[in-house]
Amino acid sequence: MEIDKKKGYFMLTILWLAYVTFAMNWVAGSSLTPQIMETFFRGPVDPVISQLVNYSITTARVFANILAAVIIMKLGPKKAAGTGIGLLIMGLVAIYLPNYWAYTIARMVMAIGGSMVIVYMNPVVAHYISNSKEKMRINAANTVSYNVGAFVVAVLFTLFSSQMVENWRLTLTFFASLTLFLFVAWIWKAEDFQTREVTGEQAENYTYMDALKDSFLWRYGIAFASFLTLYVLSLVSFKTVFDQYTRLDGSVTNLLISGFATVGTFAGIYIANKGYPRRISLMIVGIVMVSTFTLTLLFANSNPLLAYIFVSISGFAMFTQYPIFLNLPHELKGMNPQRLTVMFGLFWALAYAGQTIATIIWSYLLGSAGYVPSMIFFIAFSSIYIFLVATFPETRPATLAKKKLV
Repeated sequence: MEIDKKKGYFMLTILWLAYVTFAMNWVAGSSLTPQIMETFFRGPVDPVISQLVNYSITTARVFANILAAVIIMKLGPKKAAGTGIGLLIMGLVAIYLPNYWAYTIARMVMAIGGSMVIVYMNPVVAHYISNSKEKMRINAANTVSYNVGAFVVAVLFTLFSSQMVENWRLTLTFFASLTLFLFVAWIWKAEDFQTREVTGEQAENYTYMDALKDSFLWRYGIAFASFLTLYVLSLVSFKTVFDQYTRLDGSVTNLLISGFATVGTFAGIYIANKGYPRRISLMIVGIVMVSTFTLTLLFANSNPLLAYIFVSISGFAMFTQYPIFLNLPHELKGMNPQRLTVMFGLFWALAYAGQTIATIIWSYLLGSAGYVPSMIFFIAFSSIYIFLVATFPETRPATLAKKKLV
């Protein structure tokens, strides 16, 4: 059957927007935590309780990524992705539930839908997009979808802060209701396709047992857990840490990291499309990323201006490698949509689980041992990324890179 590329673009657009709305709903909910706690508990509560939604969402995403591959193999891409987008609607339902615990459970279901959506982007890309450069650009756009949603919410909360917090249910209803339109659009226009495609001879079915035995997938997932620890903590947790322990302004570091990361995404696409060897590119950028963040910490109290320069370079390097890294499985030999779905399902689960464990250890060290020991652990765990990417297979040999440059 002839592939309808326009239909593929439509489906990718719906999935991309669905994940953006998921990010908007999650970030907006986190930003409105004080108002939500006031409604459900009539006042402030213990931080563990107030952050329960965020912990539960992270936990749900670990299991949801594994579940996503099982569902797509049972239902096919159209029904599976439709299920994921449909589960996002639970974010709308959660707003009007009578108590905090029901609200938390509904938000967990929403998180399962979000994780399914991002996993399903990969088989759609693999099926409809054949050009490697085009595939790289689309995968890069998919990787920044969460940042786009977070950025939109940040702008709205900055420009219309009083209106956003005045009625948290109304605010979240606005963000969550967007999912309804995307769900209808998906049901109306999306199509099914074979996730296990045949090229030449019959392609083998790739199962979770195969994935669990795949040493590359374990190295790939743990490497990304190391990267996520650096990226997520630097944007989410370090604002208050920098404000409390250093001379840096946490808001400024967040702005520099996210701003230069956006520019870094375009640099990553350029490097990837030039055909440079992937492994050495990831190693070099990884070394720059970790070393400059280490220098940021070293100069955080003695020379803030220098620290800001280093954290900008680190933010740039973070997203320079991001599109190259996440496109790597697409470039492996014998890849097909079904195998990609299974691989990315387990990959995201490993990455989120590893990052969550690392964050808990870092938080414990910060509270019990202090700032310096916690940062030593932080840099040490982030450095695992460099050592693991050095073991990756090379999907773009140097000879290919030379041909591209001629």
